[in-house]
Amino acid sequence: MMQDEKYILVDSEETLANLLLDLENYDMAAVDTEADSMYHYTARLCLIQITIGDHHYIVDPLCGLDLQPLFKARAMQTLIFHGADYDLRLLWQTYGFAPAHIFDTMLAAKVLGEQHLGLADLVREYFGDELKKENQRADWTIRPLPLEMCEYAIHDTFYLHELCAILVEKLQAAGRLNWLTEQCDALIEHAKNPAPPKKDPWRITGSNVFSPSGLNILKYLWEWREKQAEELDRPPYKVMPAELMLAIVRHALQIMPEVKLDHLPKLPRNFKEERLDSFVNMLQTAFAVPESEWPERLPKAPPPPVVPNSDLLSVLKQWRDDKAAQLGVEVSLLANKAQLIWLAAPGNMPWEARYEEARLQNWQRTIWNEILRENLPNAKRVGDPD
Repeated sequence: MMQDEKYILVDSEETLANLLLDLENYDMAAVDTEADSMYHYTARLCLIQITIGDHHYIVDPLCGLDLQPLFKARAMQTLIFHGADYDLRLLWQTYGFAPAHIFDTMLAAKVLGEQHLGLADLVREYFGDELKKENQRADWTIRPLPLEMCEYAIHDTFYLHELCAILVEKLQAAGRLNWLTEQCDALIEHAKNPAPPKKDPWRITGSNVFSPSGLNILKYLWEWREKQAEELDRPPYKVMPAELMLAIVRHALQIMPEVKLDHLPKLPRNFKEERLDSFVNMLQTAFAVPESEWPERLPKAPPPPVVPNSDLLSVLKQWRDDKAAQLGVEVSLLANKAQLIWLAAPGNMPWEARYEEARLQNWQRTIWNEILRENLPNAKRVGDPD
């Protein structure tokens, strides 16, 4: 049980050198990260927690040290995470670092069919301890780091080595270790390929109902909010939430071409003086844009790459759900909606080609081969031509 465990803050050449020596004595390390996306305009990596053996390190990426040697150390090539996706992205974006192998305890719990996947839930289940939650929304750019924040930070790696050992044993017993290995390998590669930037990021959820005049106002409002957020170094949603932006557009359409503040939704309390003047000027500018320059409404979504055979889709979904219940796992683990659609493609496409289009991993293909063997001998091949 964890009780006021000691940690080593790595914020000097000496402590970094000691950590590097320690990392060479182990084959793997438990790692977590903390970022500041809730407090600043651009998210930064603010903390790297590392547990190896009985030592708990808190590495400070903001202290000016050259941390590149850290990512060449022996233990850093095989890492244990809980919910690795965001951590891997931060490490890749900040340092161009990706480990050779990972073990994600959250994914492992999902593969095993655990009811609760949170780290706190798993620690409670397997160790009978309660993780601290007081600093979940803390500002990790604070320096010097408060003691309670450091103690909270090491909780995220304290149990990972033992939890990994327990889950590996259960995965081996269930014959599912290869399921996790494939998913973890895919996660490492996925983290290196961020989604391309959105073409029109100002087209926020809920804006598709607006006319071109409303879209024009929203575009100016969104760009104004971004500029304000960058100048204030705050997340845009803290300058103005999306719900308020949509409400402002709806009311602005009723009052244009005049800006009548008393006819708009209630603005944040800090909209005063220069900021309020800037906001009003922005609306006036948006109202003055000629109709010929208003953004167009987006056309309806393009047709999907494949339209599934509805009968085949229904049957495959039922077979998937039955198999998932038999294995005690979430149905999406065997095939999500998009994958099912490709599996149910019309025509005479061979199953291996369907697997390829659905981008099934090898372990998923094995499961689906079992599903087909169990069901097709006793059933008409739905979707095949008569």
